[in-house]
Amino acid sequence: MFFVNLFSEWDYIYDQKNLHDKEKVYLKGKDKIVPPFRFGVEDVATKMWFHKLAYPGQCLTNSHLDIIFYYLRKKGKYAKEPKVKFTTTDCLFFKTIHALYEKFIAQKKNLSLITAQHAIADYIRGRKMLCGSPWHLCDHVFFIIHMETESHWILGRLNIEERRVYMYNSLSTAMKDSAAIKACQPFAVLLPHFFALFDEFKKENKPICLDPFEVVKVDGLPQQTSNDCGCFVASFAEYFIDMKPIPPIFDVEKHRDRLAVLFYKYARMKEVEFIDSEDEAPPKGPKKNLS
Repeated sequence: MFFVNLFSEWDYIYDQKNLHDKEKVYLKGKDKIVPPFRFGVEDVATKMWFHKLAYPGQCLTNSHLDIIFYYLRKKGKYAKEPKVKFTTTDCLFFKTIHALYEKFIAQKKNLSLITAQHAIADYIRGRKMLCGSPWHLCDHVFFIIHMETESHWILGRLNIEERRVYMYNSLSTAMKDSAAIKACQPFAVLLPHFFALFDEFKKENKPICLDPFEVVKVDGLPQQTSNDCGCFVASFAEYFIDMKPIPPIFDVEKHRDRLAVLFYKYARMKEVEFIDSEDEAPPKGPKKNLS
């Protein structure tokens, strides 16, 4: 695997039988990246971050998916001719909307919980994340969804025009599909009420329908055989954004290797050439009065 050569070989613990199952595969003191790689939404300070991204069977973390989906947003926002008008959310959005949904149900569907001041409304305005776009300017919104009871990632895609949430599940069984559809319910139930707060979503000055969005399972997807759901989620989103059909045979090692190498090379390029995009640059301090 090409990725192994990205870091000095003497930093690596070679144990071919158990290497990729270990939490620590680097010699003591050799795991650190100094200075950390800056990826806009988060800094990466350990080589294990890349190891978990590169090798099949490794569970991706919130950090991996937040960074990947941040760069998908950038890809769509700054493309000269984007094929799809879209934005994405992050792992915090999922936690926020699920927490609100639990309170909403516990309080017998108390609509006073849904306000224009809520964090969910800020996401919809495009103000909550770096490179975020207002949803009314998009056709699709991608959700990172973590099924905690299943320890499994799935992808949600909202088609705003159709009022449908499409559910992408790389571990499809009757039981897991049922749990995945349930995990999509907070989006389906609450977002119509949030949309009703914004005039941009109204058509011909008619009230917005408050019925829950339909949740639709996407069939015919390639299926994981190990703990690779995070990689499948990222790849499903990218295939749709590039308007490419999802292949029935999915080479997860190829996809992981590609992501790890791309992120490593990009981080090194920024470090060597002192490059920071506007969204990744540190906040500017107040101007000094030179008079």
